[in-house]
Amino acid sequence: MALFKYRARDNAGKKIEGLMPARSKSELAHTLKNQGMLLVFAMEENAKEGGKKGGDIYLKRVSLAEKMIFIKNLGVMIKAGIPIPRALEILSKQTKARYFKEILTSLREDVQTGKSLSECMMKYPKVFPPLFSSTIRIGEMGGSLEEVLEVLAIQLEKENGIRTKVKGAMIYPSVIVFAMVIIGILIMIFVVPSLTKIFTDMDIPLPLTTRIIIGSSGFLRDNMLVTLVALIALPVGFIYFKGTPKGKKALHYLILHAPIINNISQKVNTARFSRSLSSLLKSGVSIVKALEIISESLDNVYFQEALLSASKKVQKGSPLNKSIEDRPDLFPPMVAQMIKVGEETGSSEQVLAQLADFYEREVDELTKNLSSVIEPVLIMFIGGAVGVFAISVIQPMYSVMDYM
Repeated sequence: MALFKYRARDNAGKKIEGLMPARSKSELAHTLKNQGMLLVFAMEENAKEGGKKGGDIYLKRVSLAEKMIFIKNLGVMIKAGIPIPRALEILSKQTKARYFKEILTSLREDVQTGKSLSECMMKYPKVFPPLFSSTIRIGEMGGSLEEVLEVLAIQLEKENGIRTKVKGAMIYPSVIVFAMVIIGILIMIFVVPSLTKIFTDMDIPLPLTTRIIIGSSGFLRDNMLVTLVALIALPVGFIYFKGTPKGKKALHYLILHAPIINNISQKVNTARFSRSLSSLLKSGVSIVKALEIISESLDNVYFQEALLSASKKVQKGSPLNKSIEDRPDLFPPMVAQMIKVGEETGSSEQVLAQLADFYEREVDELTKNLSSVIEPVLIMFIGGAVGVFAISVIQPMYSVMDYM
């Protein structure tokens, strides 16, 4: 009897985590099923991620690019006839990331004991999500591991391309806003006090905007420590908040409804869903299991909930296109129509791949044009802020001239 750490979902789709003793993962899945839960992930408690070799591995992350290169090279080596343990040894020596190197070494040692690669990967759910282990397990069972790894490598390459483009498009506005905040604080602390002294000496009535700027400047100058703590606490608090279930849901809701960003988010998630489902179906994974796996791999919780609900409806005999059609707030109308065509013609894999290609091109175009869309908004915002500041300073100057 072993103690398993598990992650499951109940009939309402709620994620549940806990510990439970069982003789095997199959027995654990059967026990949870009797309790109305679907097992998503399970790991023996004495085989925690990282083992004895690196206690800090659990806290570290492996980039998508590193995983993509690993899967691509592993597929090439296996196709060349190199045994999996030897391939993992070579790849562990090639990688520069120490924590990933230790994980690959651990994988090699586990594979040498007779375990399958997919089973070993399940020990590291933070590094190898269900999409990895499930796809590779199908390849191992069907004797087509090289083909499956090739499909998975293409999937990761496409996903990495999307993420890189979106992140690249967001760097410019983020840097501008950050610089504006810092410059604004410095002006408030070092420049405004000089103007405040002039206005105080003149003893003239000041406009509301001027009084607000002077008051803000005085607060920042007199509470430098509080300001510094706030500048550090706000981003740290935001990171903590978005990591909580409520914070994550609130942030994802905002992303799905914010101008400009909502269109990108919808198309990014649609592209990832289409590409992942096409890859899993091509690898031989059932559509119900594929939807469960994808619901774990997408970032947005609303897409996760929608796909988990779709998997339950499909299991009961409902076509996938109907579940997608019921969520127009998440999926564009064309997605349901194309999926329906794929289901009717028996070519779902090809149709989903075409859908993924289409929305990946859409994301590419959107990210290319994002700077040209955001730049005027930023200019108007910065110009407005500078204009208000200038008027707040110049207007009292005219009052001083009237008093002379």
